[in-house]
Amino acid sequence: PGMPGAPRPGAGSAGYASPGAANAPVRIYYPSGNFKGLLDNAAARFGVSWKYADGAIHFYHTETRTFQISTLPGDSTFTATVASGAASTGGVSSGGAAGGGGGGGAGATGGTGGGVTANNSQNTAVASRLSVYGSIESGVKAMLTAYGKVVVSPATGSITVVDTPDSLARIATYIENENKTLSRQVVINVTVLSVTLSDSDDYGIRWDLVYNNLKQTYGLASGMPAGVDDGQLKVGIIGNSRFASSTAVINALSKQGKVRRQTTASVITLNNQPVPLQVAKQTSYLQSSQTTVVAQVGTTTTLVPGSVTSGFNMSILPHVLNNGTVLLQFSTDISALRQIRQVQSGASRIESPEIDTRNFLQRVSLKSNETLIISGFEQTDDKLDRQGVGDPRNPALGGGFEAGASKETIVILITPTTLGL
Repeated sequence: PGMPGAPRPGAGSAGYASPGAANAPVRIYYPSGNFKGLLDNAAARFGVSWKYADGAIHFYHTETRTFQISTLPGDSTFTATVASGAASTGGVSSGGAAGGGGGGGAGATGGTGGGVTANNSQNTAVASRLSVYGSIESGVKAMLTAYGKVVVSPATGSITVVDTPDSLARIATYIENENKTLSRQVVINVTVLSVTLSDSDDYGIRWDLVYNNLKQTYGLASGMPAGVDDGQLKVGIIGNSRFASSTAVINALSKQGKVRRQTTASVITLNNQPVPLQVAKQTSYLQSSQTTVVAQVGTTTTLVPGSVTSGFNMSILPHVLNNGTVLLQFSTDISALRQIRQVQSGASRIESPEIDTRNFLQRVSLKSNETLIISGFEQTDDKLDRQGVGDPRNPALGGGFEAGASKETIVILITPTTLGL
């Protein structure tokens, strides 16, 4: 009585007899079979399940199960922004008796002014919020019956479900598959190379020669898109082989210029979990100075230091598919401290750092052990040697100039390797 599928008082059917009272016992006619079959027949008749525990047979409609989720507590957030722009302001003014205005404002008395402002900026942002527990909770709720309930506990890494046994079996299969997906691990190897070329090296990396060398020597077939000008961002993928892909690329690049390995790092992370990577240098400089007049003491000068960070920064978000393909979303920032310039006004002096930076966002699909090649961060170093007696500009006295130029190109190699697939 009170259970789903229970017959109405007075109702009867073949094989079943039901008394008129609502709380009267129900008789089930089961002419042949074993005792388990009788219990299965009775449970199916009323839409419930049965189990034997503590020396008794229990009929029940719902039960409670707790599942462990293979992920860390809390949500993960991946945010990357590439911003660039310039702004300028200007103004002219003329003033009357009380003086003039400036920068686009009017004079206090009898003055007029005009100004112009120009602003040119571009922002590209990617934001991803990954809520594993929220996603699984939504999936479980879609599978619940009218009698089901679900409680998620990220602090304990578990999810508790109350529902019928059939529904719990489907939910258990769903969570098992999700845990397999979440438990996938990927190792990401990142290598940053510096390739120095002289003006005799065609002033750029010949990537067609690099890929021909990789194909002939190591059997790695792929390449960058044709028709990309030198200095622009280039992206290419090379397949895996029995040789280490990064070593093969280094050997191929060394035929064109001097190759120096700047950074080598390996990180391991779970599927859909972002991971940061930084190899940088922090440099201190004089950010500001302030002179204060103190009574009966004189003047005191306070120096305020600042710091600037330059180097290599990367944030990577991997997503591993069932076939082992890795979808990578990453943001990269490469910066180099060119110089710290001194700025002086009277007796006050500060320092101003000048930084070259290149940042970009990428989304790419790679198979395990394939290597992504990114190139396009370049710096030019011009060199001028003077020679001669007296003024080098006088060729009569043996004067002359010897000019040379070198270009440093940064090449980034990214190789994901899936584990356990």
